[in-house]
Amino acid sequence: MGWRRGIATGLAALVFVVLLVSDIPLGRVVVDGTLNGSVIALVALGIAVVYKATGVLNFAQGELGTLPAFVVLALMLNFDLDRTVDPAEVSGLAMVGYLLVAVAIGIVLGVAINALVIRRLVDASPVISLVATAAVFFLMVGFEAVVFLPRVRTFPRFIDGAPCLESQGGECVRQLTIFGSLVLWHAIVVVAVLAIAVVLLTLLFRTPVGVALLAASQEPFAASLSGVSPRAMSMLAWGIAGGLGGVAGVLGAGVFQQLFPAMVTRDLLVLAFTAAVLGGINSMPGAVVGSILLGMVSSLTNEAALTFDVTGWVPNPPMAAAFFVLLIVMVVRPRGLLGKEA
Repeated sequence: MGWRRGIATGLAALVFVVLLVSDIPLGRVVVDGTLNGSVIALVALGIAVVYKATGVLNFAQGELGTLPAFVVLALMLNFDLDRTVDPAEVSGLAMVGYLLVAVAIGIVLGVAINALVIRRLVDASPVISLVATAAVFFLMVGFEAVVFLPRVRTFPRFIDGAPCLESQGGECVRQLTIFGSLVLWHAIVVVAVLAIAVVLLTLLFRTPVGVALLAASQEPFAASLSGVSPRAMSMLAWGIAGGLGGVAGVLGAGVFQQLFPAMVTRDLLVLAFTAAVLGGINSMPGAVVGSILLGMVSSLTNEAALTFDVTGWVPNPPMAAAFFVLLIVMVVRPRGLLGKEA
């Protein structure tokens, strides 16, 4: 155990030295890392919920976000997909309604995947279930490409700009900043929605329904003898994951201000899987902590790569750093940061 602590201490010291001798803007690292980590966390929570309740690693979680976001975009355009959405025409109140629509669509998709695919593989190995969710992913991406065409589309944020702290003559002269870094309204919305999701999930697993969900995942036969339906609990878990996916799709598309087939999978799913494992694959708090940590690491690595001008010979530094952190955590603490037996 001593050598593991030595590795962790040495790496922490290395990061501290790099920060000390460089001009990396820590404020931007904190703000950008928190925003990116919060979006990753919404996807990671969906992965963790399904795994905690059913033992299935859901490779289709990303498209439970992308497809609802596409439907929302189509509603914004009145299904005229030849047009481009004008963010100025979509109010924050309208975006709340669209978010609820995305949640509903995500829930329906999650329940449908469970009923049509996962339930039929209840006795299959975890590898077979993983491959099945990968097949669902390819099917959904193909549908998006055929219906919405394989091109990048503009997607609006909930609220553009940043909160104004001081105005003169009708013009804003001082906006909200943290550690010298500008904080956007959309970032506040993302963090607030994540906080609400965490609170609701925490309360759920402290209710009889949440306990039944865990019981059905651990001992389905014993749970059924106690009057708990494993099928209903599996449907509930996939519905929750679908709802979280819908939220992640709309908010994530707003962060990037664009949408295209397989967007959430390409930009967030790998990081979300990494964050879930990093925090402990069966831990809800671990998924959030792992995501925020991963967002910070990715932001710090990106700033360091630009500062030391290594972007030309290091491919995708943030992703490489994320996997490196995951490797170290798996060596030092194989269960993840907050992982434990349920």
